[in-house]
Order: sequence, then structure tokens, then C-alpha cells
Amino acid sequence: MAEKKYAKNVVPIKYKKGRDGDTSKQMVWMTGKEMGGLEVDFVIEAYDDKGKWPPGTHVHAFDECLVFFGYGEDFSYLGADMTLAMGQEAEVHKFSKPTVIAVPANMPHCPLGREKVYDKFGHFHLAGSGKYGATYIKTEGTTDGNKYTYLFTTLEAKKGNGGADAREIVSIEGARDLSGVPLTFSLGIHNGTGEFYPGKGSLIHSYDSVLVFFGRKTDDKSYLGAELSIEIGREHEKYTFDVPTVIWLPKGTPHFPITCNKCEHTYTFAQIGLTGKYDAKWS
Repeated sequence: MAEKKYAKNVVPIKYKKGRDGDTSKQMVWMTGKEMGGLEVDFVIEAYDDKGKWPPGTHVHAFDECLVFFGYGEDFSYLGADMTLAMGQEAEVHKFSKPTVIAVPANMPHCPLGREKVYDKFGHFHLAGSGKYGATYIKTEGTTDGNKYTYLFTTLEAKKGNGGADAREIVSIEGARDLSGVPLTFSLGIHNGTGEFYPGKGSLIHSYDSVLVFFGRKTDDKSYLGAELSIEIGREHEKYTFDVPTVIWLPKGTPHFPITCNKCEHTYTFAQIGLTGKYDAKWS
């Protein structure tokens, strides 16, 4: 039997052992090469101990955002007291709630510190480049302590539609929330069966996008906790999976319906758009 047209777009997530030192014990790092050459890479990690990483201040030639979220059942709880240095002056900012930090291209940032950890929490690094690269710099100068405050946004979860759709969801648009950084994402906690947005049909975006499904059990990251199906393309090719999975979609690719066939545990569905403003057309 011939391989389906979109089989390469559906990629099981393979968690790897974390790097030594102050990084997470397990991590996933996917680059554009693994997603059809899209200009995106992302990291998902979970932490449960104190430390600092990386060791110095660096810059990237691309835009990115750094997302910190809790792994519990309450999206408003981070589970850690964090610090992040921003700018060439290494201005230190503290936060203890789920937060996203916009990092425009060539903006110095880090080190990032886990000062106190009360529960497991997640880090989601999202970059607007298919290949990661960083240059470390020397820090100098001082600020009034609020020069870079505008880059920090607390993640405010809203009640979702429920059912198969999100129970809680946070939505971020780059143009509105990330100082113009052309990245948009949402994170939803799901725990029900059935079809997302029943009767809506297929969804089309005018930009490249990535769908990420991952579990909320930090002690077993290979466990999604659900079985889902998605239809891709005008052909409505159907794919079913029950492990953490990434689905990459070049702009204009129809996708949906998504259906949760079975659900044993809450899981996260993240939608990433390589754009500063979300748009969608149902067909």
C-alpha cells in the first residue's frame, strides 16, 4: 500500500535524556529539519529542582519566546519562583506565575534561574528559526530595573468550551502580547472525548503552523493519556495516534476535524503559528 500523502507531517515525539547540569532530566527538541524545513524549532522540558541555565547572557539572530507553565491541574499555578536576566545590562526580573517572555532577535537574555521549586513545572522554548544558534556576550551597564518589563506577560488562562475541546486555554498573539514578535501560540488542557469544534469542518491558516500534543505526567513523558484522530488535506487523510505527537502544516494545508477517541488522563494541545496575528478559515 502506498504511503499516505501527509504521513511525513505526523511525527511522534521522542523524549531524550536531558543535558547534564542544570537542565531537565528529559526533554524534546525539534528543529525545522524534522518539520519539513519550517522556520521553527521548539523545546519542551519539565523541571523539579533549583538551578541556573544557561551559564551566561546570549543573543540569537531570530525571534523567540520563552514560556513557563505548571504541570498541575490549575493553569494559574507555576510551581516555582524564577528569575531571568534581560538586556546587555542583565536586568533581573522575578516571576512566580505562568509567564511568557518575548525575546526579539538580537535581544540579550539569560541566565535563567530556578530560585525555589514547589512542584514540577514546564518550559516551552519557541523560536522563529529552523536551526538554533546562540552567541554569548559580555554584560555591561545598569538600568532602573524596569527597562525590559514590557517583554514579560503573565499567562491568563480562560475557561474553554469543555467536552473534547480545552477545559482551560491560554492564547498569545505576537503582535498583541509579544511586542510584535511574529510567533503566536495557544496551550490548552483537555480531558474529554469527542470532536473538537463539532461540525466546523477543516481549518486553514495563511501561515505555517505546528500542532503539538503532549502528556501532563512528568514521570512518564512517553504517555499522552489519550487517543486522537486528525484529518489532514483536502483528501481528509485520517491519522490516529496515542503517544505525544507533532503535526507540522505548511500554510494553506487543511486540517481538522480532530477527535479524541479515548481519554485516560489530562493532556496538553499546543497550537503554534509562525505569525504575529492568528487567522483561520473554516472550509
